[in-house]
Amino acid sequence: MTRSKFLRPHLIVLAITVGTWLLLALDSPWHLLGEQRSFAVATVLAVWGWTLWVVVATALLVPSAISLTAVRIVIPVAVVTSFVALSPISIFASLVMLVVCASPLFADTMVQGGAYGDEIRFTLKTPVPYMAPAGVAWLLLCGTLLPGTLLLAAEQWWFGGPLTLVGLVLARFVPLRLHRLARRWLVVVPAGIVVHDHLVLAETVMSTKNNIAHIAETSVAGETADFTGGVLGQRIAVQLLNADKVVLSRITMKTLGTTEALHVKAFSIAPRRLHAAISTIRR
Repeated sequence: MTRSKFLRPHLIVLAITVGTWLLLALDSPWHLLGEQRSFAVATVLAVWGWTLWVVVATALLVPSAISLTAVRIVIPVAVVTSFVALSPISIFASLVMLVVCASPLFADTMVQGGAYGDEIRFTLKTPVPYMAPAGVAWLLLCGTLLPGTLLLAAEQWWFGGPLTLVGLVLARFVPLRLHRLARRWLVVVPAGIVVHDHLVLAETVMSTKNNIAHIAETSVAGETADFTGGVLGQRIAVQLLNADKVVLSRITMKTLGTTEALHVKAFSIAPRRLHAAISTIRR
């Protein structure tokens, strides 16, 4: 399979998201919400709406890991806004965006935008222990900063001031934390494979093709070193001819109850598009 053929599905996904996002702009649910409100509130809604719309539009046109983080933060806000505005067109557009942007292919398209040379990147499944904290962090950020500024515009100082302040503090930390979840991928290069996951590993792990004895799909970690961070479902088990040194992150050391560095002859990882990753490695 040539690189151009590999990119075709990715381009289709981008075309769908760009078209759907333009549809949302045409309906502009943030303007619908501001119609029955004061000038100040309507202005704040318009500023937030168009600012976030431009952020996602830019992210779609310039794919990268940062773009993936931006989309993941903004799209749920668009869904909530559309439902509050009771706009059928916006609800449809935002839900399509939510479904498409949550797909493994879209995530791979985003991170592939920052790839170097002959790299092919496959995003990794989010570890189960991180899902709830990530959701709570997003809820706290969006549930304080956005309502806080709207309350200030409505001259509700006692409620809007503290909420906005908390939101601004969270804005310094939450996006960076959420961005770590977007910077996790398996890289297939001509020389072998690279596991880039600073959530689980302190350093990237590279296994050359000459050192890979066997690659197989499995449902459990088994006797392999589990570098998935704790996921459900299928994963890839990589068997090596010679042991490689792997440096773990602090949280992984605590989870596995082991030392900082391991010498492993087998490890497991969990790309979201598992079969595509296996096919690319074997090719």
